[in-house]
Amino acid sequence: MDMQRSDLDNHRRILGIGFIAINALTVLAGIVLAIFFAFGGLMMVSEEAQARDRVAYFLIGGGLSACVLAFGLPGVIAGIGLLKRRRWSRVLALVLGIIGLFNFPLGTCLGIYAIWFYAQEGSDRVLAS
Repeated sequence: MDMQRSDLDNHRRILGIGFIAINALTVLAGIVLAIFFAFGGLMMVSEEAQARDRVAYFLIGGGLSACVLAFGLPGVIAGIGLLKRRRWSRVLALVLGIIGLFNFPLGTCLGIYAIWFYAQEGSDRVLAS
């Protein structure tokens, strides 16, 4: 079934918004995690908490926050690329959609939608215009 170009363009826009919205939640979680660990480390003022304990706490918290941000930022970038019709966003969105299948439930839905969209005939021409 060949979808019309305007229908595919609407699906591209929805897919871009979906990538931004879902991955923005992940980025927000990373920021909240960083703030939590920063304030938690500052609260460690007792004599029992030695300097090396505070450093370890900051490193672990910073590492976890960085990992969460690293998972969310590519999806936001892919969504922006889809909305701006960038050719590179096609591959990035498809790869992130496949990886997102394991992120139940929102990532799974977005991944299925991305795979369905790119399986449509003419989806590659929507980004070229």
